[in-house]
Amino acid sequence: MKTKYLIVGILLAGVLSSCKKMVAGINNNPNLPTDADAPTMLPGVETADMILQGGDVARTASTWSGYCTGELLQSTQIQAYNVIAGNFDQSWFLVYAAVLKNARIMREKARAVNNMRLVGLSQLLEAHAVGTAADLWGDIPFTQAFDAQYPAPVYDAQASVYKNVQSLLDSAITNMNSSSFTDFSTQEVFFAGKMPPFIQAAYTLKARNYLHVRDYPSALAAANNGISTAANSWLAPYPATTKGNTNPWYQYQAIDRSGSLDGKGAYAVGLLNPAGSSYRGNSKTNETARYTYLYSGSIPTLNVATGAFFYSKTSFPMVTYTENLLILAECDARLNGFAAGLTRLNAYRAYMAQGGYIGTTFLTSTNHQYDAYLAADFNAGGIANKRSLSPADALLSNILEERYVAFVGQIEGFNDLRRTQKETSVSVPVPPNTGNQIPQRFLYPQGEVDGNSSVPKPIPGLFTATPVNE
Repeated sequence: MKTKYLIVGILLAGVLSSCKKMVAGINNNPNLPTDADAPTMLPGVETADMILQGGDVARTASTWSGYCTGELLQSTQIQAYNVIAGNFDQSWFLVYAAVLKNARIMREKARAVNNMRLVGLSQLLEAHAVGTAADLWGDIPFTQAFDAQYPAPVYDAQASVYKNVQSLLDSAITNMNSSSFTDFSTQEVFFAGKMPPFIQAAYTLKARNYLHVRDYPSALAAANNGISTAANSWLAPYPATTKGNTNPWYQYQAIDRSGSLDGKGAYAVGLLNPAGSSYRGNSKTNETARYTYLYSGSIPTLNVATGAFFYSKTSFPMVTYTENLLILAECDARLNGFAAGLTRLNAYRAYMAQGGYIGTTFLTSTNHQYDAYLAADFNAGGIANKRSLSPADALLSNILEERYVAFVGQIEGFNDLRRTQKETSVSVPVPPNTGNQIPQRFLYPQGEVDGNSSVPKPIPGLFTATPVNE
């Protein structure tokens, strides 16, 4: 275990200050400078995916989703939607050069020695990164990416990428179930090489991607095989407090760009702060613990204290039990009616009543409450129907709001806002930071615009919806 964290620590040391520097060394073996076997490559690919999911893309998406407010330097420009193509070069590099390319190289090395479980894990990591890219950019290179025959890889349609990612996940599940493998437990970062949690994560990731294209029946079916316990949540570990080996949010907020982000005026703060005018609590819901886990201070800032979500050693959520429970709740409510959705929502509330994902540092016997809702609570005038909706719409609205506050600091809240933006009666009404709409996508990076003649023309702007959200 110590060896595993040492590997991760070394890899992380350069990532947060220079992603390119870290990725350039992923395939370097000190005894064979130009090559490495698949298990040796594994922690580098996993670490790159960790930094992708919890780094710049999470901060930008959070600033545009009402989770935090940019107050200094570049953060003020992101807050005001004043971004340029060059802002996204590093994140694109992480997707393609750090994860996708190296996952494919690792996969072929693993396949050559019949290490099929490692083949499957490489497919899961690729699917995770590519799915994130499709979420944020829409059409992206995939089928021709890193194929020497195609120096200017075409941009696959967003919907096609999602279908290919689902096929990749199906193969990953099959391969991770294989009995043909060579042990790589000492190199594997997340679960020490244990496959059952990864297999469940693959199903939850399938459910997430189906949700993004509004295929709710398929999402429900996948989530029923998804992450079944909190212990199986896929979390990115950050074992140290030294610079370069910490949670990326902490690295940015407390070290590299101290004070750049806070919660002042953020929509999520208003929902979770018991003193706020838009507080979502009621006689069955007390959000004090969750609020203090995320935010602190009279002028709310991101809580970087020990045990808080933005603390240096707090593991970052990649794909979780929380997400799976809420996918089940939303899909059952949409497909199978009020009673089915309420049962699922109450299952999630029972989990949160035991503390859920909130760090134990912030829990007391009196500062969190998530009692089961009754059907009457969703009637007009009920405690779970503040917007005087029909009971069915009030339930779905509540579930979407539960998802919104559960994804503070993550990408998935931004995905939800765009996916449900036309469902105005039930969607979470996060106001734009400026103007009359939130951004709809990330910009294609400058390096891609300059170097790939296949980039879409005209290049879509920040407020052009991705195809699945048109």
